[in-house]
Amino acid sequence: MASEHVRLHRVDLEKRSKQEIEDVVASDEAICVFINDEFYRTMIATPGMARELVLGHLFTEGVIGSMEDVAELEVQPLKVRVELRGEVDFEGLNMSKVDLITTACGSLSTPVNPGQLEALGVSSDVQIEAEVIWRMVRELNLRGEKYKETGGTHSAMLCKVDGEVTSFAEDVGRHNAVDKVVGAALLEGVDFGECALVSSGRQSSEMVLKAARSGVPVVASVAAPLTSGIQVARVTGITLVCFVRGRRMNVYSHNERVIF
Repeated sequence: MASEHVRLHRVDLEKRSKQEIEDVVASDEAICVFINDEFYRTMIATPGMARELVLGHLFTEGVIGSMEDVAELEVQPLKVRVELRGEVDFEGLNMSKVDLITTACGSLSTPVNPGQLEALGVSSDVQIEAEVIWRMVRELNLRGEKYKETGGTHSAMLCKVDGEVTSFAEDVGRHNAVDKVVGAALLEGVDFGECALVSSGRQSSEMVLKAARSGVPVVASVAAPLTSGIQVARVTGITLVCFVRGRRMNVYSHNERVIF
């Protein structure tokens, strides 16, 4: 259940009143992820699409390189078990669980040097019409029913550069929403090099890195970029488009892909 009805007291300073009402609040739950029977991490997410969430997360965080690395994935209540082929560097995975908390929530969970960023370079030569980007963001907003209902979710959508939607998800976390649409596309065998990732969340470094690890050449968002996100986009070859609002948008990197 992605939302719940709750009772609350609404205070109105203009009317100097307090009234008991019923409202709708976005739901979240903890999902424990185990890799090869060892605990990996706990994810707080909107209920639903647990398989897509975990697959997308492992892919966008560089734990797996493709579906070929996954031998088995089992979804249980509040738990997901993943069996990977080959050896797993659990020490490296455990390091990535230590998140740096900043006012911007934009720092990388683990350091990434310029050489590592360049190795993630997205070389796709696709182009996308500015009008199509605008239509994608409009579609993202139209599909965000849980946000309209609760005001507590983020949306993400993966599209072909001609505007065809391949996957959509809403989640209480902007990272989770991206992981879910990427995971859904992995299951469908989508060619990420011919896609654009559309999001409602601000674009910090770790958000853009998810696109880079997936090989997505274009990222568009309703929200703002952070300097870390712009830097990662420029080094990895991603076209970063933000503030797609009304009939305007800002292109912060590799603008040659955006055509009229």
